[in-house]
Amino acid sequence: MLGLRQKLFSAFAGLFLLLLLVAWLAVGIIGRVSRSFELIFHENLETIHACEQMRRAAGGLEEIMLQALVRGEGVDTAEASRQDSAFASNLKFQLSNVTVPGERQLTDSLAAAWGAYRKLYFGLLDSGSAGWAGGKPADRSLAELDRWYHSLEDLSTRIADLNARNILSADGQVRSQAAGARRTILALLLSGGVMVLALLYLASRLILNPLKTLLLSAQEIEKGNLDLALEARSRDELGQLAEAFNSMAARLREFRRSDRAKLILTQRTTQAAINSLPDAIAVLGTDGTVELSNEPAQALFGIKPGTRVDGLGMPWLSELHERTAQAGRPIEPQGYESAVQVFKEGRERFFLPQLIPIRDGARQSIGMTLVLADVTELRRLDESKSDLLATVSHEFKTRLTSFRMAVHLLLDEKVGDLNPRQTELVLAAREDAENLNRLIEGFLDIGRIRAGRLRMEEKPMPAEELVRHALDGVRHAYQDKGLNLELEMPPDPPNVLADPTRVHLIFANLLSNALKYTSAGGTVKVTLEELDEDGPFVAFHVSDTGAGIPAADLPKIFERFYRGVREQDGGGAGLGLAIAREVVEAHGGRLSVESVEGRGSTFTFTLRRAGQGPARNENESQRSAS
Repeated sequence: MLGLRQKLFSAFAGLFLLLLLVAWLAVGIIGRVSRSFELIFHENLETIHACEQMRRAAGGLEEIMLQALVRGEGVDTAEASRQDSAFASNLKFQLSNVTVPGERQLTDSLAAAWGAYRKLYFGLLDSGSAGWAGGKPADRSLAELDRWYHSLEDLSTRIADLNARNILSADGQVRSQAAGARRTILALLLSGGVMVLALLYLASRLILNPLKTLLLSAQEIEKGNLDLALEARSRDELGQLAEAFNSMAARLREFRRSDRAKLILTQRTTQAAINSLPDAIAVLGTDGTVELSNEPAQALFGIKPGTRVDGLGMPWLSELHERTAQAGRPIEPQGYESAVQVFKEGRERFFLPQLIPIRDGARQSIGMTLVLADVTELRRLDESKSDLLATVSHEFKTRLTSFRMAVHLLLDEKVGDLNPRQTELVLAAREDAENLNRLIEGFLDIGRIRAGRLRMEEKPMPAEELVRHALDGVRHAYQDKGLNLELEMPPDPPNVLADPTRVHLIFANLLSNALKYTSAGGTVKVTLEELDEDGPFVAFHVSDTGAGIPAADLPKIFERFYRGVREQDGGGAGLGLAIAREVVEAHGGRLSVESVEGRGSTFTFTLRRAGQGPARNENESQRSAS
């Protein structure tokens, strides 16, 4: 019995041979017609050209004779010889290029007429070579010369017309041959079409129908119907495929029976495990559908199996899901400010959300695990710590104010003169007092921002003015260290909504960091960019070519009091970037960083463009979501 390959080969071999035959005939006919037409066209066109040249040469000779007769001067014999040579050479070519019936008689008549014309013409020229001052040729001779000239012109024209008609006749022959070739090819194509229809019918019966049956059976298996058995009607590859399909369905039925029991056991074990956890836990599918959730997740947030993330009415969760899916990694929460507030049974609780992607062995995402860690007590401790720190800072600032005033009076020598050593000590004390005052102001600013008591007096400001004002404040320090300070902005910088004093504080922190961690000869660049997403916003980039930030420090770089260990680190309390982030978020923007250790860092913060409505930042949205 023939296999599927032999059936296909037998079905299409005839069609292939027919296509080869059609191609061979088409190439042969087209080549033959093309060569025939090219030869005819070339020979006749050259004859027409030769006749035209002979008419021009005869006309030139007539022109020479007429000028001599009118002026009564000597004849231009050199020009006459040139025209004579031109006529003779073209006549010689025509005598060797006679290809059309009737052309030989006309060509011979042309040669005889040329002989008679030339003999009479040059006889007259010889008699008038010194001019016709004593008398011109007889009218009878001139009339005979004119008769021979018209004969030459008429014969050359008739030869040219004969060749032109032959070209048209050849074109008709070519058309006739092409029409015959077209009929032959169409007949072959019609035969091929009939053969194709027959082959399609056979392929449908022998191949397509069995494949369609297999496809429908596969779709039934996809729906879960494993109780299928296909009839193997042949012993070819399709029959073997049907038998293999039946065997696969039987194995799947067996696996289903065993895996169903294992799956039920696994689900019950997993559900019991996550129910025992105090935090709210849920497992999401790739499309955002909740697959599993424990009791705290259901009771506190309404996250139940079968629901979708975007249908729970919690924008913070939808945004977190989208950001995690795009990043392909967990998004680290930005401290306790990212906690979600929930009231349950009259009790305030805070949960810190995080989505962790679940990957299979091939590192492909198969879902996410949502963890809502209960940080109520930790947040209260953090708030207590912040309140204590703010109280102590306030009290300490009061005492420090008196100390700074005393140092100022001493330096002004209001209470007596100071010797150089005393002056040096008091200057050092003043510098330490100012550093300590800035540190305390940082504590108090963070406390005010977190408590919402620090008012941002936002107003439309030119973005270029904010940047240039910030650069002017650090330009001398950069020059002293030997750093290049560059500015890049669009041709028409926009206005932004900003508190100029607070934005200056952001730039001061970012530019001082770049100054501290960039070696002499490096470059620090400030760039403006208009963003059309989320606003739109205007982005400010501060890039340096300095030491960069270790990857381990990046997630914690904006935390209060966090100081990464870097070689050039000259001290500090670790509050500058934390304050900058709080100020940016109070404006409704975001502060982020990208860095490669040893290759520099880029800090980016965004401000709303003037004319846009107020935008709450992500942390505010999360705190008010519940």
